Amino acid sequence: MQIELIKSADNNPNLIIYFAGWGTPASVVSHLALPENTDLLLCYDYQDLALNVDLSAYSQIRVVAWSMGVWVANQVIGQMPLVSATAINGTGKPCDDEMGIPQAVFIGTLEQLDERNLAKFQRRMCGDSATFEQYNQLAGQRDWQQVRSELSELYQSIQQDNGKSLNWTKAIIGEKDRIFPSQNQLNFWQTYATEQKQSAVQNCTEFVLQTLPLAHYPFAQFRTWAELF
Repeated sequence: MQIELIKSADNNPNLIIYFAGWGTPASVVSHLALPENTDLLLCYDYQDLALNVDLSAYSQIRVVAWSMGVWVANQVIGQMPLVSATAINGTGKPCDDEMGIPQAVFIGTLEQLDERNLAKFQRRMCGDSATFEQYNQLAGQRDWQQVRSELSELYQSIQQDNGKSLNWTKAIIGEKDRIFPSQNQLNFWQTYATEQKQSAVQNCTEFVLQTLPLAHYPFAQFRTWAELF
């Protein structure tokens, strides 16, 4: 896992940890305005799932995870105390016929991935040609071989999933998502909300499930991190 810590000032007490979607540059969130007194930790390129960073200096930590980053966050955050945790267009079962990307689609994407098919995937991800053009201009784009290696490692790790989950406080579902079907996202998060209510260990913050008219790639529609909390 690649990480990058962006400090807006020395000794900030607050931190946002962003978990990127598979194969995407961290720059997709570079335009989002940070709250005051807040640093940003970018996590991406999941060819391994090691989050080797000391976060003990921060008193308030928030997680924002997009797409495959939702599953990755579950694996590495554990029971770290969080102020909030938002999942966007992703689930804790990313390769699943009912609650994620259908298995045949996931495996087909991996097996057929080349430069041309990656571009087709990104076009579906963006939802329209204008957003796709904007996405292609973002800094930090990675070549398809590296992106394929990342997806292969993710697929292998997902097969060994032991059901870990952090305490999510919000899920945003894009009604126009052509990667993670919106109904599958609903299936997962409605089940999550029900299980959370029935759990003996109650989260102090009520879980919020929000549907918005978004494609899988959502960030062009937001201007600040606070909109996602």
